[in-house]
Amino acid sequence: MASPVLAAAEKIHPWLVETRRRIHMNPETAFEEHETSRLVAESLAEWGLGVKPGVARTGVIGIFDTGRPGPTIGIRADMDALPVQEENEVPYKSKIDGKMHACGHDAHTTMLLGVARVLAENPALLDGAGGRVKFLFQPGEEGHAGGRLMVEEGALDDPRVDLVIATHVYPAMPLGTIGTHVGPTMGSGDKFFVTLRGVSSHAAYPQNGRDPILAAGHVITALQSVVSRNVDPFESAVVSVTQMEAGVAINILPEEVRLSGTIRSIDPDVREMVKERVRETVRGVASGFGVEAEVDIQTGYPSLSNHAGATALIEKAGGEILGAENVLPAPLSLGSEDFAFMAQERPAAIFRLGIRNEERGIVHGLHNNRFDVDEDVLPKGVSIFVQAVREFLADPESFTS
Repeated sequence: MASPVLAAAEKIHPWLVETRRRIHMNPETAFEEHETSRLVAESLAEWGLGVKPGVARTGVIGIFDTGRPGPTIGIRADMDALPVQEENEVPYKSKIDGKMHACGHDAHTTMLLGVARVLAENPALLDGAGGRVKFLFQPGEEGHAGGRLMVEEGALDDPRVDLVIATHVYPAMPLGTIGTHVGPTMGSGDKFFVTLRGVSSHAAYPQNGRDPILAAGHVITALQSVVSRNVDPFESAVVSVTQMEAGVAINILPEEVRLSGTIRSIDPDVREMVKERVRETVRGVASGFGVEAEVDIQTGYPSLSNHAGATALIEKAGGEILGAENVLPAPLSLGSEDFAFMAQERPAAIFRLGIRNEERGIVHGLHNNRFDVDEDVLPKGVSIFVQAVREFLADPESFTS
């Protein structure tokens, strides 16, 4: 028998596609999501939900209340786009030069709106269960910690969220599948900024200076040993130098070189050890070349750990909608995700939602300028969330203990 939840979501499939394309064509980067937030707030109000805009600057909270006592489940979607120039030639291509929804947040926002619409228009789906659904439309996920701001501004309180879930579209998994994982699931993400300061000289007379470019080359090479010679092979960590700025002319050794990059890890103790070894390595190598070094490490997102009960909820809902055979194990990822801030506060889980469809050319990775979403995933994602709401409100204790 076909799922009534999936049938309700499929009924609004054209609207989901239209909404996703509207958001996709008008991408807004971190804390600039004004039009997206307006669309979200107006839609929620139209369906009779409680609406609170302006959370974490451009975020929106919606409340669907059954009018009966019970727990509160939170569902989170991120709204921001990336500073990427879209190269897809599609009717819904980004209208904004240099900005693109290259990480699927347009789909996340659309699906969460779809959940609100399905629940508002089909109250019988909850079969008399009591409680609330709190919709968390979050800004600034792409490196700006909008999730942390949401938490700090009380998004998980009043009413208190008992459990919170989220998804991320995933082009490595085929359409019609989801991936789940219990425990540490995604990595922490820290940034480092290094300044190497030497003595400038004519390039023909390097003995008269202290070359920071030469030192930088050795620093970059030495940083590759931080993980390979300090981290247990059964643990996970990455140190990547991603930017280098130096030089003013072809015949001048510069006075200064600037390097920056990222540190990723899963375990908090490994995280702190790697950061300290980065500092020691940069300063030690620089000293050997007579160059001064400044190292600034900015703490970013923590690692994200999925709660067992919240993951079980997603797996049960996913199995009901897609079939248990399409609920797959998801590998660990060193990508970072600021949903981790919510997961530190409440039982929480994020799952990967497969979108890969080679026949339609949906094969490009996240943050790629040709990334796209198979829009047939939209009602599937909506249905999984709605089914999770049904399961949780009917039996919250099974998923929070």
